[in-house]
Amino acid sequence: MAYSRLFIALKQGCEGYAKDMRGAVGRCVIENRNGAGRLALQVQGLRNDSDYRVCILSENDCAETGNRLYIDSGGRGELKWEFSFEDTGIPVSDIRACAVLVKDKAPLIGFTKGEYNWQRCLMAKEEVKAAETVKPAETNAEPPVKDNTVPICDEKEKLICIINELDEDIQEIKEYSRIGSESSIDALFSKNTVKPFGDDGITWVRGNIKELALIQGLWKYINNPFVIKGCRDYRHLIFGKDKENNCWLGVPCKYDSDYRLEAMLQGFTEFKAENNRPLKNNEFCYCLMKC
Repeated sequence: MAYSRLFIALKQGCEGYAKDMRGAVGRCVIENRNGAGRLALQVQGLRNDSDYRVCILSENDCAETGNRLYIDSGGRGELKWEFSFEDTGIPVSDIRACAVLVKDKAPLIGFTKGEYNWQRCLMAKEEVKAAETVKPAETNAEPPVKDNTVPICDEKEKLICIINELDEDIQEIKEYSRIGSESSIDALFSKNTVKPFGDDGITWVRGNIKELALIQGLWKYINNPFVIKGCRDYRHLIFGKDKENNCWLGVPCKYDSDYRLEAMLQGFTEFKAENNRPLKNNEFCYCLMKC
């Protein structure tokens, strides 16, 4: 069985995207197992107000991951991507860089064999896409009529192209086609309610990490390591809605007074034990935030 593992350290490639003066850093691990690829990316120190995408690059080509990179309020983000090296057209031996991109800028980038002119990979990709949209005339077809007007991209065709680029989670996209709307929130709170804190005036339901997508204010926490760990360790999250229709998120964890400040910086303002028992170190509780 052929197996290889490539580690790429990412450093800041341009200014304007770091969360603070400490700058941004990241790391990427790319595994190859008999042609099946797996990419695991972790970054920290980035602002969370930009649309980040991740690419692997060779000397003259690039391949973009199927998912965007979401950054939490602490400047951290994670992304995992499973793919085929054959489909990307880039053998693992030809990988020269991994980049976190915003348009044609690289807030984070790392190289395997030293820096090079990686921007030409993006330019070459755009040229290939443009060439593929031009269909050659059939042999016996009449010569095309010259049209001097500027072609206008049909919005429907543009939407179809975007959908075709998605290589996974199509069924979930259909299922949650109304994510962030009032109807999606109503659907979430139509589940059986729970009372982790007694009668506190908030309607609570148990849910999973996918259901974060149903509440727009919680989208940025889908890739939050703290939320992921709590849901993985205790197999649930809790969602609440108060009388003013404010939504709440509760993440199960073991209380740690030393970690309280870090959790508050991520937006978790309250900590409650079940049935409002006194908080004690290393005992089960929920970290809560209102969105």
